[in-house]
Parts: sequence; structure tokens; C-alpha cells
Amino acid sequence: MNVRKILIVTVILVLALSVFATGCKAAPKLAEQQVLRFNLGTEPPQLNSTISTDVVSFNILRHTMEGLTRLDANQKPIPGMAEKWETSSDGLTWTFHLRDAKWSDGSAVTAQDFEYAWKTLLNPETASEYAYFAYFLKGGMEYNGGTGSADDVGVKATDAKTLVVTLSSPIGYFLDACSFGVMLPVKQSFYEQVGATEYGSDVDKMLFNGAFVMTTWNHEQNIVLKKNEGYWDAKSVYLQEVDMDMLTDTQAAFTKFLAGDYDLIGLANSDYVAQSEAQGFTTKTFSDGATFYLEFNLMDPAMANKNIRTAITYALDRQAYITKIVKDKSIPALAFVNPDIKGATASKTYRAEVGDLIKDNQTTEAQTLFQKGLTELGVSTVKVSIISDDGELAVARASALAESLTKNLGMEITVDSMPFKSRLEKMKNKEFQIVYAGWGPDYNDPMTFLDMFETGNGNNHTSYSSADYDKLLADARKETNTAKRYAIYKQMEQLLMTDLPIAPIFFRIRSYTTVDGLKEIHRGAFADLNWRGAYFEAS
Repeated sequence: MNVRKILIVTVILVLALSVFATGCKAAPKLAEQQVLRFNLGTEPPQLNSTISTDVVSFNILRHTMEGLTRLDANQKPIPGMAEKWETSSDGLTWTFHLRDAKWSDGSAVTAQDFEYAWKTLLNPETASEYAYFAYFLKGGMEYNGGTGSADDVGVKATDAKTLVVTLSSPIGYFLDACSFGVMLPVKQSFYEQVGATEYGSDVDKMLFNGAFVMTTWNHEQNIVLKKNEGYWDAKSVYLQEVDMDMLTDTQAAFTKFLAGDYDLIGLANSDYVAQSEAQGFTTKTFSDGATFYLEFNLMDPAMANKNIRTAITYALDRQAYITKIVKDKSIPALAFVNPDIKGATASKTYRAEVGDLIKDNQTTEAQTLFQKGLTELGVSTVKVSIISDDGELAVARASALAESLTKNLGMEITVDSMPFKSRLEKMKNKEFQIVYAGWGPDYNDPMTFLDMFETGNGNNHTSYSSADYDKLLADARKETNTAKRYAIYKQMEQLLMTDLPIAPIFFRIRSYTTVDGLKEIHRGAFADLNWRGAYFEAS
């Protein structure tokens, strides 16, 4: 029996059924105006997909660019630039066949655009914090680490429409990964013409192949997207324009929503929920898959002390913090991997399988550990700074944590707030002691939370390094048995929550509301937010 051929036929049949189902869906009744307006919240640091790391940038890239796959309304991977693909029987070789699609300059999107982008991501000279994301490619880790060459990386355009990908080991989330922001295509001639340092820095420094094109980028003010009439599936895109402001003032943004200037607004806490509902709006709630935590810089003498880190972790009263400060439906985080991540079996999440791994609200034990840490450091106290974004909510939340730790441990803590872009830069350069941070999943597997703590990982801002952890990660990357791989994940998280380079605080649950008539806005853990198929319904 030819197993490879059966896999090919199965994939093509599924794609055909998907197309048939889409074609049978009745077209919506559209309002005359199809312009979506909302507050982006902050300036995207840049939009070079090979070096982007933040949710703001990925939100823009998700709609102006498209990878081999994209996530549908249910956050499942479906064909994007690739209209079909087949897989070898061992799961190591994937052959993607690209559809007819164009860049915003009218040139064709080719397989070479993907090969170039993925190798640029892995190129050591790019210094991408997300280079590790593509380590599943054969030779990817070696190339990025300086022991291999670009020619050995398992991605090859065999012709303009065919991309052959070779993995180092089979992974169940590969198609999900192909939709993620750092795996988007890049047109080599344009990239080299603009230059690596300028690409993605402004409207004229980018090309687009997604459902929308960017037409305006007034830095620190607003961004305007227009429907891409040349997009291969333009008939399924109903919005003609998307207008986004960059207000960091939560109350100012909410006031604009109530005044009719926005069509969608995040409700930052229960106070805004109450005000919104009093005005007749319906609250919608979802988990965005993010874990919020304190990130410790282990290069700092005080933060390098495990007893100090453990004391900080145990001293927090997470439920009280959520109730009094965060004021939403978020859940105390007593581990790192978010509950939205699936488990080894379909019946349970990973979090339910593994359970809690750290202690909460243990002030007495925390004080004992703190004093032990001070003794080990040979000091009577430590002065610590927490960096945070400069939005009012971020400052309030970081300040509340500082106040709580001062009260419970006697630490001297200050909060240093700054623009989002500046915080990311300080994290990258490890210019902090503690940072108030959040991490959302890139795909539905525990690896998306756990691999960034590998020694030297670009997103490992803590400088955490453990030979045992690195060994477990290497084992997990090559383990093909799901149950065994998840057992390794559990060991990794247990070690992480023992060494505590981070202190988890809460799993975020968010609330928002929209104007009447706005349909098909999708929000969730792996593609928040998604307005690709949104529209305003005719009244």
C-alpha cells in the first residue's frame, strides 16, 4: 500500500470539501459603509516579519500578509498561499503547492519568497529573537548556531510554485506554525533594495500579500489599512478600510467608543464593563491564551538569588490582585503554560493534566526565604526596579505588585514605566531587574511556552540557563510519541517552576464589546484579533 499517496489524496479531498463548504455559504447582507475603527493601543515597534516579536505587530501582519497557511475563525490552519500540500509517510517532508497570488506591487508570490524569508529568520546576522521558532526545519538550529550553512536548511523552492520543506522530526503543530508571523514570505529583491534595517519601518518600506494593504502609518498616531483588491480571496473580504488609533489612555479610548468614534473596544476591567452595559452594550468574554508574570534578570545579583526569586513568587496573593487591581475574570496562574493549551489527550488540557506547580499567598514562608536570600547576598535589603509599559493600567498593575511586595517582604521597589517599544528594547538588551510581562501562545502546543527558556534563546530575557532543561528540550524536539513528549514537557515546566526565572501571576481573560451590526470579529488564544472576514450588516 502506498501510504504517501493515500495522504496526498486525503489532503486534496479535505481541501476540496473546504472549498465546497465555503462556496455554499450565503453572502451576508452588507451595510453601505464597511469601515472598521478601533484603538490599536500602541505603536507597533516595526513590521519586519523576520524580527517581529510582539502581539501589536503580529496583529497588523496577520491581516496584511499571508503565510502558507492561515488560521480560520476556529483558529485551525487552512490553506493560505499554499492551495494544497502533501506529506511523506514519515511526516518529515512536506511539499507545498502555491496558488496564483500577487504582492502589492503586482509581482507573483513565489516559493522562493518563503525560502528566502525562512532562511533570513535563521540567519545569525539577522539576530532574530524568534529564530528558534524555525528550529523544526532540518539544519535550522545548526545554521542559526553557526555550525551549519543556509544550503543545509530544510526549505527549498524547486520551482516558482513548489516549496519542499524537510523537518528535523515530525511535529503535530507544523501547519499551525506555518501561519505564524515570523514564517511569512519576504520578496528578496525588495528586501535587499530597501535594506534590512529599513524593511518594515514604514508604508513604502513594505510589500503586502494579505487581505489588506497598509496605506497610512502616522507613527505614534494611527494606521490605515485598505482592502487588497488584488488578494486571491478578495471576494471573502468585506471590510473596505480599517482605521486604528494608538491611544495609550484607556479612558480616552473608551470615551471615543461611547461617542461613536470606534466600533470595537476592549473593556479593561469590571468598571468599564459596568459602564458599557449601562449604555446598552453586550459584553463578550474570551481567553487570549496569555500568561502574565514577573520576569527576573538573572544577570542582576539580587535576582540571581533563587531564594529572593522564590520569596517574591510565594509572597503574591494572586486572587486578591485580580479582584482588587486587575478587576476582570482572569485566573490565578500557579504555573506558566496557559490552560488554553491542549493536553496529550483530547479530553483534557495540558494544565489540567499537570496541575499547579507553585505556591500562592504564603507570606510567612516567603519572608523566611527572603531573609535567607539577604543573608546569602550579605546585605540587609535590596533595591529593585520593575519596568512596565506606560499605559495607565500597566502602571497601576505594576505599582500594585510593587506595593504588595514592599509590604510583605520589606523590599524597596520602584516602578519605571516607558513606551511599549522601549520596554521591548530594554528586555532584549537585558537592561532591567524585573519586568512586568505577558506571553501569548504562537500555536497550540506546550512547546510554545517552554522552548523560550533554552540557554541563549532570543526570547529568554531572563538569561536563565540550565543544562538539565536544555537536555529535556532537545529530547522533546525529537520525541515523536505524543504521550512521551508531554511527559517531557511536564518535567520541563516542573524544573522551570522550581528554578523560577519568572513568577507567574495570572492567566488573562479579556472582555470587549462592539457596536450593533458588526459581525464575524473573532478573538481567541492563537489569532487575536481576527477581522479578516468581518463586516457590518445592513439594518
